Amino acid sequence: MTDMRISGLVFDRGIDSITYAQQDAQPSLPERSESAPPEMGARAQLSELLDRPSMEDFLNTMARPQIVNRDLLVPARFREALDNALQHLRDAAAQRQPAGDGGDDDLRMLNRATRLLSEEVGLRDLVQMYRSTLYQG
Repeated sequence: MTDMRISGLVFDRGIDSITYAQQDAQPSLPERSESAPPEMGARAQLSELLDRPSMEDFLNTMARPQIVNRDLLVPARFREALDNALQHLRDAAAQRQPAGDGGDDDLRMLNRATRLLSEEVGLRDLVQMYRSTLYQG
C-alpha cells in the first residue's frame, strides 16, 4: 500500500498532528472609539459603475455638510475637539471683562455658548454612562 500523507493527515490512521494558527497573524478589530463611522463604508464596485446619479442623490450630496477634517468623525477625536472648544470658550469668557458699551453682549454670548456646550458635554457623558451600563448587563 502506498504511503499517502497530506500535511499531517494519514489516510490509513487518521489525523497525525494538530497545528494552531498564530494569534499575532490575525488582524484585530479597531477599538470602538477609533472605528470609522458607518456611512464611510465601501460601496460595491459594480453598483458604482452601473448606478447613475439621480436627482435625489444630487440633493442628498448638496445637503450633506462638507467635512474638512475627517478625523473628527472618530468618536474619541470628536470628544477631544469638543473638550478643547469648551476650554477655549471658558478662557475667552474669563479674559473678557464687562465693559460699559457693547462688551456685556459679547460676554453674555460667550457665557451662553459655554453653558450650552457644557450641557452638551454633560449629556454626552450621561449617554456614555447609560451605554456602559447596558453593556455590563
